[in-house]
Amino acid sequence: MWGDGLTLAYREWSADAPGLPLVLLHGVTGSSADWRAVARELPGRRLLAFDARGHGESDWDRDGGYAGDHHFADAVTALDGLGVERCYVAGFSMGGGIATMLAAALPERVAGAAVIDTYPGPDMTPGSLRIAGWISGYADQGAWFDPAIARNFRDQLAAGNNVRLDLWPLWEALTCPVEVVRGAQSDVLPEDVAAEMVRRQRQARLVTIEGVGHPIPFARPRELAAALTELMDTGRECMARA
Repeated sequence: MWGDGLTLAYREWSADAPGLPLVLLHGVTGSSADWRAVARELPGRRLLAFDARGHGESDWDRDGGYAGDHHFADAVTALDGLGVERCYVAGFSMGGGIATMLAAALPERVAGAAVIDTYPGPDMTPGSLRIAGWISGYADQGAWFDPAIARNFRDQLAAGNNVRLDLWPLWEALTCPVEVVRGAQSDVLPEDVAAEMVRRQRQARLVTIEGVGHPIPFARPRELAAALTELMDTGRECMARA
Protein backbone atom coordinates (compact mmCIF):
# COMPACT_ATOMS: atom_id res chain seq x y z
CA MET A 1 0.00 0.00 0.00
CA TRP A 2 1.07 3.61 -0.39
CA GLY A 3 1.47 6.43 2.09
CA ASP A 4 2.81 9.86 1.12
CA GLY A 5 4.60 8.28 -1.84
CA LEU A 6 6.09 5.52 0.32
CA THR A 7 5.31 1.83 0.13
CA LEU A 8 4.07 0.54 3.49
CA ALA A 9 4.14 -3.12 4.49
CA TYR A 10 1.69 -4.87 6.79
CA ARG A 11 0.79 -8.24 8.30
CA GLU A 12 -2.69 -9.70 8.62
CA TRP A 13 -4.07 -12.56 10.67
CA SER A 14 -7.50 -14.26 10.25
CA ALA A 15 -8.48 -12.03 7.34
CA ASP A 16 -11.93 -13.64 7.02
CA ALA A 17 -12.82 -13.48 10.72
CA PRO A 18 -16.13 -11.78 11.55
CA GLY A 19 -16.36 -8.55 13.48
CA LEU A 20 -14.31 -5.38 13.42
CA PRO A 21 -10.57 -5.76 12.91
CA LEU A 22 -8.01 -4.80 15.53
CA VAL A 23 -5.24 -2.57 14.17
CA LEU A 24 -1.89 -2.93 15.95
CA LEU A 25 0.70 -0.13 15.93
CA HIS A 26 4.28 -0.83 17.04
CA GLY A 27 6.87 1.17 18.93
CA VAL A 28 9.60 3.53 17.77
CA THR A 29 12.18 0.90 16.76
CA GLY A 30 9.78 -1.97 16.11
CA SER A 31 7.78 -3.45 13.26
CA SER A 32 4.62 -5.44 12.65
CA ALA A 33 6.59 -8.56 13.58
CA ASP A 34 6.51 -7.39 17.21
CA TRP A 35 2.85 -8.44 17.39
CA ARG A 36 3.31 -12.11 16.46
CA ALA A 37 3.19 -13.38 20.04
CA VAL A 38 0.07 -11.33 20.80
CA ALA A 39 -1.57 -12.56 17.57
CA ARG A 40 -1.09 -16.17 18.66
CA GLU A 41 -3.16 -15.35 21.75
CA LEU A 42 -6.01 -13.88 19.65
CA PRO A 43 -7.02 -16.71 17.31
CA GLY A 44 -10.11 -16.14 15.20
CA ARG A 45 -9.87 -12.35 15.29
CA ARG A 46 -8.90 -10.25 12.31
CA LEU A 47 -5.69 -8.41 13.13
CA LEU A 48 -3.80 -5.86 11.03
CA ALA A 49 -0.32 -4.65 11.92
CA PHE A 50 1.52 -2.02 9.87
CA ASP A 51 5.24 -1.39 9.48
CA ALA A 52 5.56 2.34 10.05
CA ARG A 53 7.64 4.30 7.55
CA GLY A 54 11.34 3.75 8.25
CA HIS A 55 10.64 0.43 9.97
CA GLY A 56 10.39 -3.23 9.02
CA GLU A 57 9.75 -3.71 5.31
CA SER A 58 8.26 -0.26 4.72
CA ASP A 59 10.13 2.43 2.80
CA TRP A 60 12.39 4.94 4.46
CA ASP A 61 11.60 8.62 4.03
CA ARG A 62 14.50 10.32 2.27
CA ASP A 63 13.49 13.62 3.91
CA GLY A 64 13.48 12.15 7.41
CA GLY A 65 9.76 12.74 7.88
CA TYR A 66 9.03 10.71 11.01
CA ALA A 67 6.87 13.06 13.07
CA GLY A 68 3.59 11.96 14.59
CA ASP A 69 1.54 13.58 11.87
CA HIS A 70 3.39 11.54 9.23
CA HIS A 71 2.59 8.29 11.01
CA PHE A 72 -1.01 9.38 11.56
CA ALA A 73 -1.48 10.18 7.87
CA ASP A 74 0.09 6.84 6.92
CA ALA A 75 -2.29 4.96 9.21
CA VAL A 76 -5.31 6.68 7.68
CA THR A 77 -4.00 5.89 4.19
CA ALA A 78 -3.50 2.27 5.21
CA LEU A 79 -7.03 1.94 6.59
CA ASP A 80 -8.44 3.48 3.42
CA GLY A 81 -6.33 1.26 1.21
CA LEU A 82 -7.46 -1.88 3.02
CA GLY A 83 -11.11 -0.82 3.04
CA VAL A 84 -11.30 -0.71 6.83
CA GLU A 85 -14.25 1.52 7.64
CA ARG A 86 -14.32 0.86 11.39
CA CYS A 87 -11.90 -0.87 13.74
CA TYR A 88 -10.29 -1.07 17.14
CA VAL A 89 -6.77 0.32 17.50
CA ALA A 90 -4.01 -0.64 19.91
CA GLY A 91 -0.66 1.09 20.00
CA PHE A 92 2.49 0.29 21.94
CA SER A 93 4.81 3.13 22.97
CA MET A 94 5.07 5.36 19.87
CA GLY A 95 2.09 3.51 18.42
CA GLY A 96 -0.01 4.55 21.40
CA GLY A 97 0.29 8.18 20.37
CA ILE A 98 -0.84 7.33 16.85
CA ALA A 99 -3.75 5.32 18.27
CA THR A 100 -4.77 8.37 20.32
CA MET A 101 -4.63 10.58 17.23
CA LEU A 102 -6.70 8.14 15.18
CA ALA A 103 -9.38 7.72 17.85
CA ALA A 104 -9.67 11.47 18.45
CA ALA A 105 -9.63 12.55 14.80
CA LEU A 106 -11.74 9.70 13.41
CA PRO A 107 -14.29 8.83 16.12
CA GLU A 108 -16.67 7.40 13.52
CA ARG A 109 -14.01 4.86 12.51
CA VAL A 110 -12.52 3.83 15.87
CA ALA A 111 -14.72 1.73 18.16
CA GLY A 112 -12.14 1.44 20.94
CA ALA A 113 -8.51 2.28 21.62
CA ALA A 114 -5.75 0.80 23.78
CA VAL A 115 -2.58 2.75 24.58
CA ILE A 116 0.12 0.43 25.83
CA ASP A 117 2.77 1.84 28.16
CA THR A 118 2.76 5.33 26.77
CA TYR A 119 1.28 8.70 27.67
CA PRO A 120 -0.10 11.87 26.02
CA GLY A 121 1.96 14.44 27.89
CA PRO A 122 4.65 16.62 26.25
CA ASP A 123 7.41 16.06 28.82
CA MET A 124 9.55 12.94 28.49
CA THR A 125 9.38 10.58 31.45
CA PRO A 126 12.59 9.01 32.81
CA GLY A 127 11.96 5.88 30.77
CA SER A 128 11.36 7.83 27.59
CA LEU A 129 14.61 9.74 28.08
CA ARG A 130 16.46 6.48 28.65
CA ILE A 131 15.08 4.97 25.44
CA ALA A 132 15.78 8.16 23.47
CA GLY A 133 19.40 8.04 24.59
CA TRP A 134 19.71 4.40 23.59
CA ILE A 135 18.22 5.05 20.14
CA SER A 136 20.60 7.99 19.66
CA GLY A 137 23.46 5.52 19.66
CA TYR A 138 22.38 4.29 16.24
CA ALA A 139 22.60 7.70 14.58
CA ASP A 140 25.79 6.91 12.64
CA GLN A 141 25.45 3.21 11.97
CA GLY A 142 23.18 0.77 10.20
CA ALA A 143 20.16 -0.43 12.13
CA TRP A 144 16.93 -2.31 11.66
CA PHE A 145 15.23 1.08 11.32
CA ASP A 146 16.16 4.27 9.47
CA PRO A 147 19.13 5.89 11.28
CA ALA A 148 17.49 9.26 10.56
CA ILE A 149 15.14 8.42 13.42
CA ALA A 150 18.14 8.05 15.73
CA ARG A 151 19.66 11.29 14.45
CA ASN A 152 16.42 13.11 15.24
CA PHE A 153 16.64 11.89 18.83
CA ARG A 154 20.37 12.68 19.06
CA ASP A 155 19.87 16.24 17.87
CA GLN A 156 16.88 16.77 20.12
CA LEU A 157 18.72 15.59 23.24
CA ALA A 158 21.86 17.52 22.33
CA ALA A 159 19.76 20.69 22.19
CA GLY A 160 18.41 19.97 25.66
CA ASN A 161 14.92 19.51 24.26
CA ASN A 162 13.00 16.91 26.24
CA VAL A 163 9.60 17.94 24.90
CA ARG A 164 7.48 15.76 22.62
CA LEU A 165 4.09 16.08 20.96
CA ASP A 166 1.40 17.25 23.38
CA LEU A 167 -1.57 14.94 22.93
CA TRP A 168 -3.49 15.89 26.06
CA PRO A 169 -6.18 17.81 24.12
CA LEU A 170 -6.77 14.81 21.85
CA TRP A 171 -6.72 12.42 24.80
CA GLU A 172 -9.37 14.41 26.63
CA ALA A 173 -11.51 14.52 23.46
CA LEU A 174 -11.77 10.73 23.07
CA THR A 175 -15.31 9.37 23.14
CA CYS A 176 -14.77 5.64 22.56
CA PRO A 177 -13.87 3.03 25.20
CA VAL A 178 -10.18 3.39 26.10
CA GLU A 179 -7.69 1.18 27.90
CA VAL A 180 -4.46 2.39 29.45
CA VAL A 181 -2.25 -0.69 29.68
CA ARG A 182 0.74 -0.23 31.99
CA GLY A 183 3.58 -2.48 33.04
CA ALA A 184 3.76 -2.42 36.82
CA GLN A 185 7.52 -1.84 36.75
CA SER A 186 7.49 0.71 33.92
CA ASP A 187 9.45 3.96 34.11
CA VAL A 188 8.09 5.00 30.70
CA LEU A 189 4.55 5.24 32.05
CA PRO A 190 4.92 5.99 35.76
CA GLU A 191 2.01 5.16 38.03
CA ASP A 192 1.11 8.78 38.70
CA VAL A 193 1.01 9.61 34.98
CA ALA A 194 -1.26 6.64 34.31
CA ALA A 195 -3.56 7.81 37.10
CA GLU A 196 -3.66 11.29 35.56
CA MET A 197 -4.61 9.78 32.20
CA VAL A 198 -7.58 8.00 33.72
CA ARG A 199 -8.58 11.10 35.68
CA ARG A 200 -8.60 13.26 32.54
CA GLN A 201 -10.42 10.77 30.30
CA ARG A 202 -13.68 9.42 31.69
CA GLN A 203 -13.89 6.67 29.06
CA ALA A 204 -10.55 5.20 30.16
CA ARG A 205 -9.77 2.34 32.47
CA LEU A 206 -6.35 1.31 33.71
CA VAL A 207 -5.02 -2.20 33.23
CA THR A 208 -1.81 -2.91 35.14
CA ILE A 209 0.19 -5.98 34.12
CA GLU A 210 2.38 -7.30 36.90
CA GLY A 211 5.95 -8.47 36.61
CA VAL A 212 6.90 -6.39 33.58
CA GLY A 213 8.16 -2.93 32.71
CA HIS A 214 7.87 -1.35 29.29
CA PRO A 215 8.10 -4.30 26.82
CA ILE A 216 4.60 -5.65 27.43
CA PRO A 217 3.88 -7.13 23.95
CA PHE A 218 7.04 -9.23 24.15
CA ALA A 219 7.08 -10.22 27.81
CA ARG A 220 3.35 -10.56 28.55
CA PRO A 221 1.52 -11.30 25.27
CA ARG A 222 -1.17 -13.44 26.93
CA GLU A 223 -2.08 -10.81 29.49
CA LEU A 224 -2.06 -8.10 26.85
CA ALA A 225 -4.29 -10.18 24.56
CA ALA A 226 -6.74 -10.61 27.43
CA ALA A 227 -6.86 -6.84 27.97
CA LEU A 228 -7.42 -6.22 24.26
CA THR A 229 -10.18 -8.82 24.18
CA GLU A 230 -11.92 -7.02 27.03
CA LEU A 231 -11.61 -3.72 25.17
CA MET A 232 -13.19 -5.20 22.05
CA ASP A 233 -15.98 -6.79 24.09
CA THR A 234 -16.69 -3.42 25.72
CA GLY A 235 -16.69 -1.69 22.36
CA ARG A 236 -19.13 -4.21 20.93
CA GLU A 237 -21.49 -3.70 23.86
CA CYS A 238 -21.34 0.07 23.40
CA MET A 239 -22.18 -0.25 19.70
CA ALA A 240 -25.08 -2.58 20.50
CA ARG A 241 -26.54 0.01 22.89
CA ALA A 242 -26.12 2.88 20.43
